[in-house]
Amino acid sequence: MFQFRNIARSFFATNGFRNLSDQTSNIYTLMKFKFLITFIFSCCLGGALHAQKATLAETKYKAGVNDYSQQRFAAAMEKLSPLTIANPDVSYATVAPYAHYYYSLSAYQLKRYRESKQMLLQLVSRYPGWTKINDAYYLLGANNFATGQNKEAIEFLLKIKDSSLAKDVQTLKQYHLSQLNDQAKLREIQKLYPNDRDVAVVLVQMIENSKSSSKTDLQFASQLEKQFKISRSEKAAVVEDAPKTTIPKSDNQLKKGYFDVSVLLPFRLDEFSTSKRRSNQFAYDYYLGMTLAKEKLRSEGINVNLWAYDISNDPKPMNDVVSNNAFQKSDLVIGPLYSGTFDVAADAVSGSGILMLNPLSTDAGLMKAGSNIYLAHPGIPYQIQRAAQWMKVAAPGQQAAVYYGSAAKDSMMAFSYAEEWKAKGGKVIEMLKIRAEREWLESKIGTFEVNKPSHIALFSTDVNTGSILIDVINGRKLLTTPIIATSTSFNMQQSRVAKYGARLYLIETDYVDRHKEGIREFQKTYWNATNTFPSVYSYQGYDQLLFFGRILNQYKDDVQRGIRSQKHVGEDYLLSGFDFTKSNDNQISPVLRYSSGGRWVPVN
Repeated sequence: MFQFRNIARSFFATNGFRNLSDQTSNIYTLMKFKFLITFIFSCCLGGALHAQKATLAETKYKAGVNDYSQQRFAAAMEKLSPLTIANPDVSYATVAPYAHYYYSLSAYQLKRYRESKQMLLQLVSRYPGWTKINDAYYLLGANNFATGQNKEAIEFLLKIKDSSLAKDVQTLKQYHLSQLNDQAKLREIQKLYPNDRDVAVVLVQMIENSKSSSKTDLQFASQLEKQFKISRSEKAAVVEDAPKTTIPKSDNQLKKGYFDVSVLLPFRLDEFSTSKRRSNQFAYDYYLGMTLAKEKLRSEGINVNLWAYDISNDPKPMNDVVSNNAFQKSDLVIGPLYSGTFDVAADAVSGSGILMLNPLSTDAGLMKAGSNIYLAHPGIPYQIQRAAQWMKVAAPGQQAAVYYGSAAKDSMMAFSYAEEWKAKGGKVIEMLKIRAEREWLESKIGTFEVNKPSHIALFSTDVNTGSILIDVINGRKLLTTPIIATSTSFNMQQSRVAKYGARLYLIETDYVDRHKEGIREFQKTYWNATNTFPSVYSYQGYDQLLFFGRILNQYKDDVQRGIRSQKHVGEDYLLSGFDFTKSNDNQISPVLRYSSGGRWVPVN
């Protein structure tokens, strides 16, 4: 659902023009008909209603958490209870699992263990992919120990996969098992869990500290001691106080329960028309891809709120947005795309914990605005570096011929490539700005009768240039000379490009492998949601939100370290993945080669 500046300026002055909800999946169907007025007003009203419900849920949730922190446990349970009902409104979905958890914590503190356990079982049943599910298992363990159900307690604790909780689990088990004062019962538990070190430690302590232990008992204790390498200090350690079952370590994340993502794109609703193709169609495609990623993240227990702002190159509305309280609570800002508004947004998030992503640009200079600024694509310097590096391997020889088109980006890349090639010890024997015209090329480019290039580099945004240039150089008897070119130099939809595969290498930052299973599945899902096929911008929106949503969830307050921790590729991502390990621009290889399997693949 859209809330846009040009519909109700006074409303957005106080509330922010945000909240493109999940209902945007119907946008393409609606655009096929001339129901523009109905569409806009219904979407605005629906968006306002959704936002109102979400705000109400958040208010209730925060009030309940506040009561918990003030040890008003019964009051907390009363406030949180409405957020734990079956099949809650979608507006409650982001806080519902956390409401379950705090309700259970409150009940536990009141020693209402059965009630706490029931709510936790409801939590793990409804939200098995919840990001803090391990904390739910821990509290289930504590509840079962408190009611003497030791085996059930251990079973839940064995489900915990988070290593950061290992010490808490150890303390919880050792405390409650040591309270048994019944060696026979503990021996029985040890038989059920012979590989559980914590159980073994408590049993060894109990046997060695008991005056009634037989020689056989002591021998068994000695065996356990050797098997688990139990030290003297461990045997002597006593857990005197009950472990504290309170809020898990990621306190701030639990209190919020979701991530806010502000999307600053040029939707241009003031120019909205169904009678003509929009130049900004990419913004809609990108956003719809994000909505599908949001659902994927939700299935993983990661809740994301998408707040959309209609932002082009006018700094005035951007200044209004950055002063908005809702925007200032963003965890991630995507966009803006234009310099006039990018600088405003970058200044606003500078020095904050907010991440900022430019989803389309390859201008490495944008990263100078702050250490929290990222490019979803490789910057041009990296593209050029990788291209020249690859041609040193693929086309042995020092001499290169460099051609470029009329666009500013074409000449910038061409001159950068020439400098990079020279820096690697190469020579540029011809450098020429060209036209996509055969006769012109025949008369202007060199004959190369004596001094032949070891490879050719082409940088053009005219899709007709590549094929014509190759035909011309073939006439110069350069039939096998390797070529490195931007993919925009060719019409990639034409099968003819494949026939150049043995000699052609492409610079492409958004290659779509249509043989990939994930691509085919995404196309089906996208079609079912929109009645159209996705564009490359749809894939970008999906991948980028999926990646940053997972990083935000996993690394919480140390997100930038998490981003740099490792390269992220694989079937989960539709395009080539993400690599920010060395820089804030995505340094996934932009160079493709044609494989024997009949597809373009990134070079290593």
